[in-house]
Amino acid sequence: MILVAGELLIDMVTTELVTDLSKTNTLQIKAGGSAANFARFCKKLGADVNLVATVGKDGFGEFALQAIKESGLLTNYIKQLTCHNTSVIVVGKSHSTPEFIPYRDADNHIEPVPDKLVEQCTVFHTTAFALSRQPAQDKIMEAFDKIIKAKKLISIDWNYAKKIWGQNNNAAILFDSIMSYRPLLKISMDDACRFWNIDNDIEEVKQKLDHYNYELVCLTNGANGVYYKKNGNPWNHKPNLPTNVIDVTGAGDAFWSGFITCYLSNYSLEPSIDMALKVAKDRLEQRI
Repeated sequence: MILVAGELLIDMVTTELVTDLSKTNTLQIKAGGSAANFARFCKKLGADVNLVATVGKDGFGEFALQAIKESGLLTNYIKQLTCHNTSVIVVGKSHSTPEFIPYRDADNHIEPVPDKLVEQCTVFHTTAFALSRQPAQDKIMEAFDKIIKAKKLISIDWNYAKKIWGQNNNAAILFDSIMSYRPLLKISMDDACRFWNIDNDIEEVKQKLDHYNYELVCLTNGANGVYYKKNGNPWNHKPNLPTNVIDVTGAGDAFWSGFITCYLSNYSLEPSIDMALKVAKDRLEQRI
């Protein structure tokens, strides 16, 4: 079972392609959040998945829960809070990295991950977004400790953006701590450049990643495909499949769902990368 803890929220996505959200005319409401997207895509690929998340007891919370139910996921571990509103992200539809504005509340207040789910899972997945605010950060770090003691795998999408961390930005310290768990790490080139303040230099990003003790890493690079390696091995690269890009929103989550579901099935890196690229293509073309 894949255990996911993190953000379930509302994406308000522009109906037209925009590079500047000030040009927005119309927004479409969708259930979103990287962690929830990942869980839904894994479920669609046939995996057994549980999602731990928090929304408000409001209309948007009901909307998000309905989307989760329609995807086939259980809502047993998704809490609705009366004192916090469902988090909302305004996203610009784009062919490249989308602009976004976060309005966060309920997602910060995720509850402790149940011990029985830790016992049942094969891998525990979360995101930098979910870890970026308290008290959720402490709850997820506590779950990491339980997962390691239970000798299960950790997966993380380090989807870093400075504006989601607020004033108490301890992302660098947290990242170092998480890497000590030898996770399966997914990070995009955009996120890596923001995190390490690098000017779009793929070799510099790879050098940064080489300092860490992960199980394996996938460094996605948009239209330029993915760089990947197991710890201690050389870097490899695969290009994207030919794709008619409609919208990039959720493509990274789709990529990682394809990778994790395949990797857990056969523990082989190359077929897992191939599956990840296929699922990402399906998402970019809005077929999933």
